[in-house]
Amino acid sequence: MSNQNERMRVLDLLEAGKITAEEASQLLSVLSGPRLMTRETRENMEERWQQFAKDCNKFAKDVGCKMQELYKHAEPKIKKASRTALEKTADALDNLSCTIQESLAKHTDDDCCDDSCEDSCNHDDNTPREN
Repeated sequence: MSNQNERMRVLDLLEAGKITAEEASQLLSVLSGPRLMTRETRENMEERWQQFAKDCNKFAKDVGCKMQELYKHAEPKIKKASRTALEKTADALDNLSCTIQESLAKHTDDDCCDDSCEDSCNHDDNTPREN
């Protein structure tokens, strides 16, 4: 029964003379105040909370197990991908280093102004060399 229906029922009882005005006032005060839980309601809520806590624990354990399983499968792949990336980076840096060294070896100051130098070789005056 809703609170409004309960109030109307109290007023109907008062009007019918089945309760006194003082009793009606007390009943209306109780209806407007905080409701107390019955023992059965409180026990039912406690059972629900306990079940909720158990369900949460089970869920957390299930997620933990699945994460461990996922990690077991992913770990070797992650390690392999990391090794591959590291090796490719090292190879690229080695190639870059060799390219720079070769470029520097071709364009040393001693070789720059001899006849074997390409047209793009710059002199001290920063102008391209003509044939």
